[in-house]
Order: sequence, then C-alpha cells, then structure tokens
Amino acid sequence: MKTYVLKFEAPLPRDTSALESEFYDHFDGLLAESFGRLLITVYMEGHQNGAMAAKCAAFEIDKNLDVMVTRIDRDLVDAAEIARRMDRSRESVRQLIQGERRKGEPFPTPVGSPNGKKIWEWSTVNEWLRSNVPGAGDPEYGLTRDEMAIVDNWLLRWGTLSRDQHVGLEFYEITAPVALREELHVRSSRVSEAWVASWNRGSRVVRSEPFSTVKNC
Repeated sequence: MKTYVLKFEAPLPRDTSALESEFYDHFDGLLAESFGRLLITVYMEGHQNGAMAAKCAAFEIDKNLDVMVTRIDRDLVDAAEIARRMDRSRESVRQLIQGERRKGEPFPTPVGSPNGKKIWEWSTVNEWLRSNVPGAGDPEYGLTRDEMAIVDNWLLRWGTLSRDQHVGLEFYEITAPVALREELHVRSSRVSEAWVASWNRGSRVVRSEPFSTVKNC
C-alpha cells in the first residue's frame, strides 16, 4: 500500500500554538511557518492515486483544523538539498544530474534556474530515484506534476464555487467521454451525481458568490 506525503500551503493563523495541538492530535505530519504562510505536511495511506489522497487530506484538514488549504507546496530543491536528502556528496549528485554515473532515463528537467541555480520538485526527483537509484530516495510517494496541477485547480474551485457548481463540474469530469483511439469512451457509466455529491462533503465548499457563467458547464 502506498503512503503519500502531501505538503499544502495555507494562510498563517493567529494562534499557531493552538493549531499545533489540534494538528498533532489528528495527523501524522508536520506544521511549519515559511515566509508568512503555513506549510502543512500530512501522510495518507490507502488511496488509488496522489490526487485522491490530496483531496481527502484537504477535507480532513478542513474538518479537524478549520483550515482551508490553498495550494500544493512544490517542495523545491537544488543540487545541494538533493545531496543532503540522499545523504550523498554534492559531486555524486552532480554526476547523477549530468548522466555521468548512470545510463538510461535522464535526470528530471528542472522547473527553473534562478540566477543559474537549477531547482527541481523533490517529488519528481524522488520518483526518478525510486526507478533509477533504488534505496536512494524517500519511501513515501509524492504528487506528480500533473497531479499537482489537478489538485491546485480543484482547491481553487472548492474555494470559490458554490457546492452545487463544484459537484457538477466534478461529476462532468468523471463521466465525460474521452477519446480512446478512434472511439469515444465514457469514463464511468455507474457514477451518479449523487455519489459525487456524497463524496464532496466538506463544509467549506461554499466560499463566495457563485459564478453565473459556470452554471451551464
């Protein structure tokens, strides 16, 4: 069974100490402050994929802490931080990045290079290590880049649309036909809108005035 490590961003609360007490009563993870924001790291088991694990974690955080997470934290790392997490020398990591130590799948593409310093998402690097350097990374799974984009979009929608609009859009995404070779394939003929509504049971789904332009989606 996979264990996912999920790192969320949230607004910094007024009373962090009280929140810490509640957090550690309900979650296995970590709370931290960083540049005026709250970072919430939780571990989730028993989910089919990272996106489902993240949605469930967001609901649990909202229910138990009354905190609305806003996005996934990318957990960016440079070569020095990769070396620290792998417990290897910087030269060893440089050789992995340059492809000097291993043949086959190239090292992940960095997400940026501010001032010439390359940075990566740790979850992407960790997955590459899992496949190419067994035992070198963390045992927990992170979100892929696609899953991060899906969850961020879902969190934005959860925080701004009415419950009915949010559930309607999610129902459409689950059941909408997709191209399968040259034919259309319905993702699930057994999923009902009532089932999606029952799964979306978070109390914070209604956050602001609904967007009238989305009603017909």
